[in-house]
Amino acid sequence: MLGAASLVTHSTFDGIAIGLAFQVSTEIGAVVTAAVLTHDFADGINTTNIVLKHGGSAKEAFRWLLADALAPVVGIGLTLLVRLPEAWFGLVIALFAGFFLYLGASELVPDSHNAYPKRLTTIGTVLGAALVFATTLAAG
Repeated sequence: MLGAASLVTHSTFDGIAIGLAFQVSTEIGAVVTAAVLTHDFADGINTTNIVLKHGGSAKEAFRWLLADALAPVVGIGLTLLVRLPEAWFGLVIALFAGFFLYLGASELVPDSHNAYPKRLTTIGTVLGAALVFATTLAAG
């Protein structure tokens, strides 16, 4: 359950990023929201898979999925309690993005290439990068 809890924590930080972005401006909030929603769908799938893979029941997987879905809302709510100085926003978003890129490059992509057929995984990686790029273009 530690893996599922870590994904719920991650989703809470996603919500914090959204809330902080809206503190700066509606436009930046919309861009960050689009970026988070682009990758957050996979978090729900991963949360469910982790629970089921490690012997959890469908009912437990659904509870963790629900927690993962509500976590960004909790994160957004937390930002109502704290105001981030606008000058710090770029640094905080860079920190969030750095962690995201680090995890993807050091853990997720190498693990997926070890566990699955190389051609299909490469195609999936390229399509995922294209989706992120398209989302960035659409938001800008």
